[in-house]
Amino acid sequence: MKSNSSVSADRSRVRFALIGTGHFAPWFARYLNEVGELVAICDPSLEARARFFEATQLALPEFDDHEKLLAGVDFDAVAVTGPNHTHKQVTLAAAKAGKHVFCEKMMAPSVADCWEMVRACEAASVRLMVGHKRRLRPPWSRMIELRRELGEVVAISAIGYFDARNEGFGGWWTREAQSGGLLALSGVHELDWMRAMCGDVLAVSAIAAPSIDPRYDFSDSIQVTLKFRSGAVGSLGVSLSYPLLRYRQVCGAEVVTRKGGMRLVSSFQHVDLSWRTFEDDEIRHERCKAMGDDPVGVNEAFLIELGDFVRWITEGSEPCLTWREGLRCVELVEAARHSAKQGGAWISLPLYPAWEK
Repeated sequence: MKSNSSVSADRSRVRFALIGTGHFAPWFARYLNEVGELVAICDPSLEARARFFEATQLALPEFDDHEKLLAGVDFDAVAVTGPNHTHKQVTLAAAKAGKHVFCEKMMAPSVADCWEMVRACEAASVRLMVGHKRRLRPPWSRMIELRRELGEVVAISAIGYFDARNEGFGGWWTREAQSGGLLALSGVHELDWMRAMCGDVLAVSAIAAPSIDPRYDFSDSIQVTLKFRSGAVGSLGVSLSYPLLRYRQVCGAEVVTRKGGMRLVSSFQHVDLSWRTFEDDEIRHERCKAMGDDPVGVNEAFLIELGDFVRWITEGSEPCLTWREGLRCVELVEAARHSAKQGGAWISLPLYPAWEK
């Protein structure tokens, strides 16, 4: 453990411990320090912790085990940013210790894991939020807002074909039991945003394509069809083996509504949003630009969700997200896995009705 004489004694701010110091953690730490105070970190890898300190220039207590962290530092909430398959274990321990939990997506590899996390936090009367920032990023949140003018969604689609070879998706990401499979790696953001646009899903069908990249123990391409309870239909195509595009270039969508339609086209430096009602003479257009090296709207989205999480803890105010969005996305991912293994059979939701309240 590394000592830290610089930790503030200001008890008016929510104090966070960060569990998981991979490549995403240095980014996330700065958001935690904007809405609260990061007071300790934990990761079993000494090298990962060293990289974190080098990137952030922070001096904080460090631990190689979350149980030691929970016993050794006084704080209010954990931010869980480790591998997907570790989220449940960390959340259960944090809840038992009376700590609030902010868990990055994907919530866990299975719906069963998610319900264990929910029940543990409910029993301990602590908050549990799962981060799903796509719906909060300005271009995508603007599309949610535009439904007031364009009417309810009738059909929605997205294609996420990109080249994953240089995107850092190795190790545990390549194993379905640990990551949750293809849609956990890419597609979960789109699924959550589609739910924000269309509401709950009634049934899921998915067809997996022949695998190209042997690193994965699951197919690296899939087509998913969604039936929403509203009557809308949706489609999502994902591939990790499409060499024409990088990841941030593929986060687009097409939307048909009762009164018109919307289109979103994403690139590294900007996102273009176009829409038109049936009565409009011309297509309307907005462009959101990236700020420096940050993807479009990411800073704003992180601060919205984490700010809401802090206010949920300190004031009890209704947040933009809870655990429900995270669990429903895992449910869609798991249903798509089941469907693909059954050749595209329709899987009705909820997957486990007996677990619902």
